[in-house]
Amino acid sequence: MSTNPQKLSSPETQELRRDAGKLLKHLREKAGHSQRTFSAEIGSPVYTFVSQIETGRGRVPPDQIRVWASAYGIEARTFLLMIMRFYDPETFTVLFEQSPEIRDGTAFPDLVEIGAATALEPEVPANKPP
Repeated sequence: MSTNPQKLSSPETQELRRDAGKLLKHLREKAGHSQRTFSAEIGSPVYTFVSQIETGRGRVPPDQIRVWASAYGIEARTFLLMIMRFYDPETFTVLFEQSPEIRDGTAFPDLVEIGAATALEPEVPANKPP
């Protein structure tokens, strides 16, 4: 089964991961955590794990979405909607192409605050007119 993962070496993926990291750092600081206290809150034995994710060298593990959201003090669904745009932009665009406020990020004040609220334009297949 193919899952079409992002190529970590692609410049687009690296930029998306860095943007996700900015959001995560913003959320952590807004929640009043240092990297060390946040690491303890999510149950990670090393704070450098948080640092790696915040600098775009990793991503929030899917099985930890609820834990991270709780540590930020936000609902898991809201957190997932905010980070999915960075971690899986293709699926995000397909799911929310009819919900412009979610797709462009304006539904989430934290995305607007860090300047990451931008529309992800759906790709138009080459064999179909726009």
